[in-house]
Amino acid sequence: MNSIESFSPYQPPPGITYTSGEPPYLQWVRDLPTNAWMIILGSMLAASLVGGLVTNIVTPRAVYPPLVTGFVILFFAIVKYMAFASPAWVTYVSCIGCILFGWIGGRLSRVFEKKQPA
Repeated sequence: MNSIESFSPYQPPPGITYTSGEPPYLQWVRDLPTNAWMIILGSMLAASLVGGLVTNIVTPRAVYPPLVTGFVILFFAIVKYMAFASPAWVTYVSCIGCILFGWIGGRLSRVFEKKQPA
């Protein structure tokens, strides 16, 4: 997730870091345009998709492992959104999207499944 966000054209101004908890950083987050939130949301959904895919390749075929991966990524997304002021629509789409994309990633793992000779 953070690797995608690090290539975003929306970077904080020099000298402002989120670790200091200073108001300029929070103001910068509140002023982010919709495109920046789309990049953050896209990174969460991509992480859920790839995570669900890898989880279902590594573990036995089941419905639950990719959903657990989606829930874990959703948990970190919610923590991120609670720490910094984010639009409500981003939180709602993340809640549905992380679980859905984790499940889709698990279903896509069947593409990489090798057929056993009879």
